[in-house]
Amino acid sequence: MASDVQLAQPVDAPKLAEVFFAAFSDRFNRTMFPDKPDVRIWIEKNLLCGEGIPEDQVMLKVTDPSNPDMVVAFAKWVRPSSVSHADHDRRAEGPAVWPESSNGELCDRFFGTMGGHHKEIMKERPHYYLEILGVHPSYQGRGLASKLLRWGLARADEEGVETYLSSSPAGRPLYERNGFQLLDGRFSPFPGYEQVNMIRPVKRD
Repeated sequence: MASDVQLAQPVDAPKLAEVFFAAFSDRFNRTMFPDKPDVRIWIEKNLLCGEGIPEDQVMLKVTDPSNPDMVVAFAKWVRPSSVSHADHDRRAEGPAVWPESSNGELCDRFFGTMGGHHKEIMKERPHYYLEILGVHPSYQGRGLASKLLRWGLARADEEGVETYLSSSPAGRPLYERNGFQLLDGRFSPFPGYEQVNMIRPVKRD
């Protein structure tokens, strides 16, 4: 499938949400974020790009060449920033506000643990962070996830920095094929589901 990676815009948020709910449809994700109107609105505004895109973040999309209006994959990259983890934490003080139909306790456990591991592992080191990557099930196996991944890896290599992510069970093989190493700190926020932390070292010539 010949399709280019493009920058997503806030107007794309509903289409990105369609991919999100199709790609993350396992029991864990549907328990945390059931596909209900208030959850969908929250996903569009907070997890995707419906509220605009901060300067240190890049929201990418891939469309179907035969139907350019159809988004079939997306990824959000966070670039190295002069804002430290500590400064970011101070800006984000206060409990998270989850949509009413979500499982707030599970959201707190999952995102809180994931964020804590990220801060503990990377500390103040500059790095690229892959926050989320999703491909519609109908378009999986066509190399789209690899394209979205390589966008950030190429820039990390150019800048000489590490790349960090927290992977679902399904995503781990892709990341291992692209040089990511498994770290300590795996956690199971939900029965039968294990999240792992991974890092890709600085590429040396």
